[in-house]
Parts: sequence; structure tokens; C-alpha cells
Amino acid sequence: MKSITNKYSILYFIASLLSLFFIDNDAMIELVLKLLSLIFLSFLYLSTSKEINYWYVLVLLCSIASDASLIFDSDLLMVGTGLLIANRILYIIISRRALFRTNLKTLAFYFVVCLLVFVVIYVVLKPYLQEISYIFISLGITSAIMILFAFLNYLNKMNTQNKLFLFGLFLIITGDILMAFNKFLDYNMAYVLIYTIIYYIARYLICESMIVNKLKK
Repeated sequence: MKSITNKYSILYFIASLLSLFFIDNDAMIELVLKLLSLIFLSFLYLSTSKEINYWYVLVLLCSIASDASLIFDSDLLMVGTGLLIANRILYIIISRRALFRTNLKTLAFYFVVCLLVFVVIYVVLKPYLQEISYIFISLGITSAIMILFAFLNYLNKMNTQNKLFLFGLFLIITGDILMAFNKFLDYNMAYVLIYTIIYYIARYLICESMIVNKLKK
């Protein structure tokens, strides 16, 4: 089982690394490599975990679809962003147990903190968002709830799985902020490489957090 895990992990990182060489160079090859990386990540999860979380399987499918949409920039930007929001909602569903394990006062306090952080980011970026501002608001609110639930789950049970899940989601939000900054404030190819790498690392950490190891035979 360990050899299978290593194989798919290595293939995931190889496909991810190769895709970086085709950013802003060959969109079709970049797309194929990104999709391959997600397929390898799916195989890693499905072949390793003794319990399959089908909400997470939907996350992987949405990630495949969103990558396919966003690779072509503005042509399918609305579709890709909509799929990103759907992904955030799925992450909220996965971490929903925080609602039942956290008292209302604590839940409200941390929600306000997360919301304030989003408001600050939105105020900074608002002049540059133009017609997609309502999509950005939706993405920001769902991201705030997503990271809040993951954080509360980690506070309730500080195990490795919850830590990896929280850190993975934190990296995703960091990548989102950097991508928005790059698209609307100061475009730089270096930023594209950085947030793409961040997304790849985040996805792998989240996948590791979702794996429930199979019992040894």
C-alpha cells in the first residue's frame, strides 16, 4: 500500500512541476498536466483511504472543472469562479461538524473576526473588481466560513488531520488573495508561479488530511 501511495504522490508532483513550465506558453499542455495532477491526486485518495468521503470526491471533480475553465483566463472566468465558490461550499460541508462541537458565543466571535479580515481585503480591492465584485463577495464569505470551520475543528481536536486540513485551506485562501492581487492590481508572471505552486501544495495537504489509512492486513 505504501508503494502505491508513493507512486501516485510522485506522479502528482511531477505533473504539477511540469505544468509550471507551460504557464503563459502553451495553454493546452498546461491544462492536460493540471488535469493529470488532479487525476493522480484522486487515485492517491481512492486507493489509500479505507473510508471515502464523497463530498471530497466532489471537491476533486470541481477542481478539475475549475482548472479547465480558468486556464483560458477571461473566456471562462465566470464559470471557473463559480466552480471555486462551489468548492468552498463543499469544504464547508466537509468541516460542518464544527457547528455541533462549538458553543455559539465562540462560533460568533471567530466568524466576526474572519468577516472583518475579508472586509479589509475587499475594501482594498474593490476599485479594481468592477463587474465581478459580487462574485468576489461570494467567494470571500464562503472562504471565511470555510477557514473558520476548519480552525474550530482544529481547536476542538488538535490532531494531524485537522492541522493539515486547516493549513491546506489557509494556503488556498493565500493563493486566492495573491491571484486577485495579480489579476487586478499588479500583474507579474512570478505571482502566477507562486500562487500555482501554493495551490498544488494546498491540494496535496488537504488530500493527506482526508485519507483514513487502510487497516494493515
